[in-house]
Amino acid sequence: MITARIPGGNIKVLSINGHDIELDVDRRDSANDWFYWSFLAAFPEPGVYRFHFATPGKVGSRGPAVSRDRGQSWQWRYQTPQDNSQKFDYECQAAGQEVLFCVGMQYLQHNLDAFLAEFSSKPALTREVLCRSRKGREVELTTIREGSPSHTVLLTARHHAGEMMASHVLEGIMRATLSESDFGKKFRRNIALYTVPFVDKDGVEEGDQGKNRLPHDYARDYQDPGLYPETIALRQWIETFKPDFILDLHCPLLTGNRAYLVGTGDPKMDAAMEQFSRRLDALRIADAPYFRADNLPFGSGWNTAKNYTQGLTIKHYALQFPFVACAQTMEIPFANFGAVTVDRPAMLHFGATIAQAILDYLMSEVSVG
Repeated sequence: MITARIPGGNIKVLSINGHDIELDVDRRDSANDWFYWSFLAAFPEPGVYRFHFATPGKVGSRGPAVSRDRGQSWQWRYQTPQDNSQKFDYECQAAGQEVLFCVGMQYLQHNLDAFLAEFSSKPALTREVLCRSRKGREVELTTIREGSPSHTVLLTARHHAGEMMASHVLEGIMRATLSESDFGKKFRRNIALYTVPFVDKDGVEEGDQGKNRLPHDYARDYQDPGLYPETIALRQWIETFKPDFILDLHCPLLTGNRAYLVGTGDPKMDAAMEQFSRRLDALRIADAPYFRADNLPFGSGWNTAKNYTQGLTIKHYALQFPFVACAQTMEIPFANFGAVTVDRPAMLHFGATIAQAILDYLMSEVSVG
C-alpha cells in the first residue's frame, strides 16, 4: 500500500490499521532528526485515510504536497494554515488510486530533464557535466549566455537534498533569463549564468535528508581536502571562472514562513547583501512577497559562528576571492511566505524577480574588470 521505492523516496511505515497509518522519516546518515519524506500510496478502497507521524514537526503548515499524476504537478493538501505538524488525512475516491505524498512540492531529475528539453533548441543554453557523484550520477552544470557577457553568475541549489522548493525558484530564474523578452535578451548579453541545480545529486534522487549528513553535509564541505566530488569541482570552477556573483538557494526549517538572505559578518559581503536585497525588495510580488527587513544578520538566530563549526559554506569560501563582489545564501520557505500560500507558479515568479534583481545589482553596483 505504501512504498518509498520511488525517485526521492523516504518513509518508514510503523503500522497500518485499516485506514489509520503510522509513519516515520528515514534519517539514514543524518546526525539528528529531520523532516524530509516522500512516498507513493496505493489505496485499496475508497474512504478517508489518516496518516500520523510518530514524532511532531514532519508536516508543514499546508499539510503534505499531493500529486495524482506521478509528480508532474503538485497541490497542497490544505490551502489554509494547519496547527498540527504530525498528521494529515486524505480522501480516496476510487479503489486502486495511486497518490504521491511529499513534505514539499518535489523536484527531481525528471523535472530538470523536462525543463532543459523544453529549451533544448535555444543556442543560449548549454548542458554540461560538472562532475560525477560518488555513485556515478552526472551532476549538471548549465550555462545561459549570448556573446561575451561582462559578468559571471553562479547559482547553486540542493546542497541539502530535501530542500526542493529552492529548485522551483532556480528554474524560475532560468526561465526568465531564457525568455525572448527584452529583459531576457539584456540579461544574456550582459551576464553569463551558470547553475548547478543538484549539488547533492545522489541525495536528491535517493531521498536522503541531506541536512547534517555525517560527518558533515555538502553545505559544509568547502575546505581542503573536501569529501564530495561536487563541492571539490565547484571550488575548482570558482577559481577558474571567477564569478562576481554567487547565490546559493536553500529552504529553512519546515516552520519557516519568510524568504531571507543570510549575512556573513564580513563587512564587504554584508554591504553587498544590503544593496542586492534593496533591489529585490523593490520588486516585491504579491504571490511570494520578500521583505528586506526579514534578512538574518550574522550573530542573529541560528546564524552564528557555532553553526559553521563543521566546515565552510560556499559563500564563506568565496570571501577569500577579491573577484567575488557578492556571495549570498537565500532561504526559501516550503509552503507559505507569511500568510500567502505559495505553489510552483509562485516560485517560478519569485525566481524571475531574483533574476531581475541580479541584473539590476550587477549593472549598477559592480564594475567590469
